Amino acid sequence: MMKNERILEVRKVGEDVFTIFFDSDFKAKPGQFLMIWVPGGREVPMSLSSVSGTFSITFRVFGETTRSLASLKKGDRIFFRGPYGNSYPEPEGRAAYVAGGTGLASLLSMMDLYEGDTFVGARTKKELFLIREGFRVATDDGSQGRKGSVVDLFTEEMENYNSIYVCGPEQMEKALMDRMINFKGKVYFSLERLMKCGIGICDSCTINGFRVCRDGPVIELRELKKLDEFGVARRSESGKIQFLIPADR
Repeated sequence: MMKNERILEVRKVGEDVFTIFFDSDFKAKPGQFLMIWVPGGREVPMSLSSVSGTFSITFRVFGETTRSLASLKKGDRIFFRGPYGNSYPEPEGRAAYVAGGTGLASLLSMMDLYEGDTFVGARTKKELFLIREGFRVATDDGSQGRKGSVVDLFTEEMENYNSIYVCGPEQMEKALMDRMINFKGKVYFSLERLMKCGIGICDSCTINGFRVCRDGPVIELRELKKLDEFGVARRSESGKIQFLIPADR
């Protein structure tokens, strides 16, 4: 069922990155997402960046729908369905959060509830957002933090953690997964895929039959390794299989 709530605040938190705050009567857990709708536009899935008290979504402007969302003001209405999907399990032992691109948005809801070390990667300093003191940062061009990928930065310290939470571009997640052959702890990936329905009907987000919207978006490392399409191919809006370019990061 489509809901709508009055916006409390729209805050710019980075270059072309915005957070929308609103109150609602639904209950949500870290890792779940909403299907956001802009009148006259289409629905898009967005992770909740806060589920404690006031709700929020954090997103980068990349198309017509997100551009319309970024133009909203306090007092305007935000339309959505959900929340949908599963959630991040509670940490066991020492926790780490690994984010690439806008993946930090999903992990923020978990970080508000459970302490842990955070590793963040981006192409340049300009793409970073909501960086807090103590975050460990890597940028491709070295404009902030360590030069290189967040995968390289994190894997050097991976064995120091018992529970790891990952969200970012698929190629980044695949690169990290491939380096976890002998890791014994718990690792949870939040997957990002094209979604149309959000409830497991349209099949646009499936990976080897795993419906990211309904069975995920969070999946444990050992289960993710069984999906041989992950990091290799995905479906376009028309349902056509597209092969991804392998990543070295």
